[in-house]
Amino acid sequence: MTKKALDFLVKILFYIFVVLFLVYLFVQMRHFGYLIFADRAKDQPEIAKEVILTVEEGESLLSIAKDLAKQEVVENPYVFALSLRCQEGYEKIQAGEYVIQSSQKPSEILKTLTGEEETQS
Repeated sequence: MTKKALDFLVKILFYIFVVLFLVYLFVQMRHFGYLIFADRAKDQPEIAKEVILTVEEGESLLSIAKDLAKQEVVENPYVFALSLRCQEGYEKIQAGEYVIQSSQKPSEILKTLTGEEETQS
């Protein structure tokens, strides 16, 4: 009788653990999705850092994102690269030198890198 009760208790605890683990994964994935699709800048304009980014011909989004992360313009290069990949026009990034600020949103940085920013002014 005691063994059956102990087995039942262990099963109940295991199922509770599995449910809590799934809830934790859901919350983490929701946060990750928010980071990708929120289109938020790293810094406020008052404390923004301005850097010059050099983009080579055929450079990947991840490479560009890692360069920006080294220069402390973006927090996470992988999230930034995914954010750009989820936006239209990322394949139109042009080689050149660009002035980027940490107060720019990923969508604004993409417009700068594709040259759309100058044509709209």
